[in-house]
Amino acid sequence: MDFKKNFSILVVDDEKSLLDNLYQFLKAKGFKKVYTAKNLEESRFKLENFKIDLIVLDLMLPDGSGFDLLKEVRQTSDLAVIILSALDGIDDRKEAFENKADDYLVKPFFPDELLWRIDAVLRRSKKVRTQEKIHLGPVVFNKSKGVLEKNGEEIALTATQFKILAYLSENMNRIVSIDRILDHIWKDSYGYESTLITHIYRLREKLEDNPRDPKILITIKGLGYKLVKED
Repeated sequence: MDFKKNFSILVVDDEKSLLDNLYQFLKAKGFKKVYTAKNLEESRFKLENFKIDLIVLDLMLPDGSGFDLLKEVRQTSDLAVIILSALDGIDDRKEAFENKADDYLVKPFFPDELLWRIDAVLRRSKKVRTQEKIHLGPVVFNKSKGVLEKNGEEIALTATQFKILAYLSENMNRIVSIDRILDHIWKDSYGYESTLITHIYRLREKLEDNPRDPKILITIKGLGYKLVKED
């Protein structure tokens, strides 16, 4: 799995010893970006602030069900999700797959089996692919790694910044209305306008030589935003 250094995993479980063991195991197996969360609140924070490629998700959490997080994720993302749970009933498995979980592994388990399933899920979901790079002036948007590249250095993107930039890149050189962006990222066109403006400003700080005079991510007054790529 030579792709491991480019992919990030979030392990969600309320059992500290399991979290610690899986963190050490996955790091030892070559994954460079491994995050952990012990409840839904912490999971949401990690998903919002880090680019996550795969979630290993327990179902019984202290502040709710892992199914709630799975449903939330599926509203906005197709990132890979492996359920890792002590619940082994057929109804639990059915609910997981009905909500588009990619795999289901019952505790207790062999760590190597989880590793094999992570490998299979990432490949099956086409997460492992040739790096896709989009040149935006002096900056390169590396979509497969979820970062910007400038002057030989990588600039990290938050999960929301990545989603916004990826969506705009799918509509390169075309105006995308604010409502469309809000609907795509938050599934709601009301109440997130100021949040979007903040994310756009932070993106410009990373993309532009002069964020106050943008040339790459520009505002079309009264209409929306446009990501510009010169041919």
